[in-house]
Amino acid sequence: MSGASLKFGSILSFCVVLYAIFYRKDDLGDMRLSPVKEHLLHLESENKVASGIRQPKVALGYGACHDLFVNATSLLDPEDLKGIPKHFNELTNKEEFIKSFTYFFKHGAAAERFMSNSKLFDQLVEDALKLPDTRWAIGGNAPLMAKRFFLEGWRVLLGAKMSDKLKSYIPNEISIVGGDDVDKDDVHMILEYKTDEQFGAYRSPRANRYIMHNDVNNPLLSSLEKLGESLPKFSPNLLVISGLQMMDNFPFTKDGRDLRAERLNLVREQILSQPLTTLAHFEMASYVDIELLLHLTTKVLPYVDSVGMNEQELSNLNSVLEHGEVIFVADSNPRVATALDQMRNTFNMIRKKNKDFGSKRKLTRIHVHTLAYQAILTVKDSAWRRTKAAAAKASLTAHRYVCDSQNIALGKSKLLLDDSFSTTTDNDNNSRVFFEPTKPVSCWDEVLDGDEVEICVAPVLICTEAQLTAGAGDNISAAGLVLQVEK
Repeated sequence: MSGASLKFGSILSFCVVLYAIFYRKDDLGDMRLSPVKEHLLHLESENKVASGIRQPKVALGYGACHDLFVNATSLLDPEDLKGIPKHFNELTNKEEFIKSFTYFFKHGAAAERFMSNSKLFDQLVEDALKLPDTRWAIGGNAPLMAKRFFLEGWRVLLGAKMSDKLKSYIPNEISIVGGDDVDKDDVHMILEYKTDEQFGAYRSPRANRYIMHNDVNNPLLSSLEKLGESLPKFSPNLLVISGLQMMDNFPFTKDGRDLRAERLNLVREQILSQPLTTLAHFEMASYVDIELLLHLTTKVLPYVDSVGMNEQELSNLNSVLEHGEVIFVADSNPRVATALDQMRNTFNMIRKKNKDFGSKRKLTRIHVHTLAYQAILTVKDSAWRRTKAAAAKASLTAHRYVCDSQNIALGKSKLLLDDSFSTTTDNDNNSRVFFEPTKPVSCWDEVLDGDEVEICVAPVLICTEAQLTAGAGDNISAAGLVLQVEK
């Protein structure tokens, strides 16, 4: 070989090394995606049917609505923002609405707020309907979770009061109970935005949604009694309590009576009416009314087996339980260690509520879903099964729902989970878990409140071309429950 050839070969090799070093980060990210996808799919396929139950049964309450999806930055004008973004517990005028939306938009945080100004709400709906991409869909935690359970092969009983038009969105095989049909469904406006969208001087750090409503039926939990009448005959394996956030800031005092407390007492009685073999799950949401949240800590949380929530709701619930204070916005992409510490703390505090209120049930499961990962904590030897597979299925469901496709497209995926993570903020050096793409779901055992628990963390193949945001949490939570229930 000539000296010139050797020289050329050396230069070429050097360039290849430089290229590899320069692009290592991107290539490494791409290289992780395929094995992560294959292993998650393997875990899901190996655990399709919950053993011991031919067709499990779930009952869900309460309520339903008509969701109006609209592009937030197309509907709203940043010029209408006067002053700085600010949160409000309740919206009474357009200035408060714009300030509130922008406050959560700049944090990329999900939010849900009640607008007491019916005239303004109706006008905003009318304006939204003039936009080309606006669309209608069924909404509400219970109906969206119900549809997911049905798609996974469960028998479903849904407690919701709705019009015949809204019922047409529900598969005929789902049994709906809730009393007489309503003339006008409650409407929720879903203001969606994508990652890096601009609204005036502000940019969204992640895709998310801001929900606004002016509900009349849902705050009353109007389907509660009818659902209760149907429960004995249906005999569900799982009871899901959701939609209680619709009671936020609703005027509930009448003749000196706290009607909200009375309705929540009935929710508690409905849970207590079920045999302990019927597992009870509470789906958290975006709450701002501290009085309502404190009611939940005494009338609902002490009596359920499982709680599901996102990272914002976890921070809020943890703060309410520990300090009696509401957190309006939290980190939209928290470290794994931070979320796990909050999960442990929340678990311990709810378990104390179990004892304080003499509940025959104990909290044995928490599922937290974030943009980057799924974290599920279950008590070992409890009724919950297949925690590892459930975390994998929840992760896959997150991608499928947000991308609005059953196909997991690697070209539309990315991972935010680092190559390793700490399991607690207390001692980062001795609690580190290394992420293996061929074994992406990490599980380990701990002892909490005297019980051995299993904690599993699964990475999410984040959809980079988000089609849907509202309803993602409901589908993810339901998917996580699907594999964990058996007789």
